Amino acid sequence: MRLLCVEDNSTLRKMIDLMLATTGIDVDFAVDGREAVEAYQVNEYDAVLMDMEMPVMSGLQAAREIRQVEDGHHLTYTPILFLGCAEACAQAEQSFEAGGDGLLPKPFTSEALIGALDGVLRSANRSGLQNVAALR
Repeated sequence: MRLLCVEDNSTLRKMIDLMLATTGIDVDFAVDGREAVEAYQVNEYDAVLMDMEMPVMSGLQAAREIRQVEDGHHLTYTPILFLGCAEACAQAEQSFEAGGDGLLPKPFTSEALIGALDGVLRSANRSGLQNVAALR
C-alpha cells in the first residue's frame, strides 16, 4: 500500500511516519497542497492523508484539484482522509464538500489513524488494511 501524507508540521510528519513505520505502508510526504497535487500527478496512491490548513495551498484546495485530475484523466478514485483540529464540526462539512472521505481530528493515536485509514479505504470499495500484518 502506498500513501501520500500532506502535512506542513515537521513534528507531526515525523509522528505519522513513526506511527506507520511497523505497518509496511509506503509513505511519501508533501509539505503543502501544491506539493501534494504535484506528487499525485506523477505517482499512484492508495490513499491521501491531508492536513486542512497549510501555507501555499490549503488541503481543501488540493483535494479539489486532485479530484479534477482524477476526473480529467479518468483515474481511479483515491480516498482522502483529512487531518483537522479537534473542533472539527465545521471542518467536516468543508472536507466532504472538497472531495474528502473522512476527517481525523488532531491530536490522534496510531490506532485512530489506522482505523480512520481503514475506514476510508473500505468506503471507497477497497479491501481496507486487513492485509497489513503489523496492525494486529
